[in-house]
Amino acid sequence: MAVLFPTAYFGSIAYFQEIMRNRSVSIEVWDTFPKQTFRNRCVILGAQGPLRLTLPVEKPNGSKSLTNEILVVKSDEWRNNHWRAIKSAYSAAPYFEHYSREIEALIFTRERNLVKYNQLITETIAGLFDHSIELKLTSEFIPVSGSSSDFRGVDFESVDVDEFKSIHYTQVLFQESHFYANPSILDLLFCNGPLGRKQLLVR
Repeated sequence: MAVLFPTAYFGSIAYFQEIMRNRSVSIEVWDTFPKQTFRNRCVILGAQGPLRLTLPVEKPNGSKSLTNEILVVKSDEWRNNHWRAIKSAYSAAPYFEHYSREIEALIFTRERNLVKYNQLITETIAGLFDHSIELKLTSEFIPVSGSSSDFRGVDFESVDVDEFKSIHYTQVLFQESHFYANPSILDLLFCNGPLGRKQLLVR
């Protein structure tokens, strides 16, 4: 059975920790698009604490829209806001200058299909950690099986991080005593750079 994942916008560390254990995974695109999930939002760490960035989307068929029908809003306003927030949060991070151009390019990519946009983001981020992965899109809805290779029901934002290998590193605006577990992968990338690869692949 294929390893199945939901799509994610700059997915959490837990999301990447699971997805990078594979060389090829399938992304479910034929499910009904759920509201208010990591599929179109992520959490970064700003000066005031956790900051949620929400990607505005259009649903052609309202609440019945399938994930593969969801469109990214064309406006540059959200792109500018997201990039401004990321720069504000991570400009002092050790690896910001090293990766900032790639991340800025992703933010301003004009792909309108949410799934394809997230696919590009996920493959690019994995590549920045020197990990090649192929993300395939499902051709039909696959019934939920409860299999250990089916991650579609996992909420990778609020997941119990104790279920995953704990990843600790120096966060720009957080002291060790206030370590914030499982933010967007952007936090690990900018704060720990290539060292994050080994942490993500630990079993």
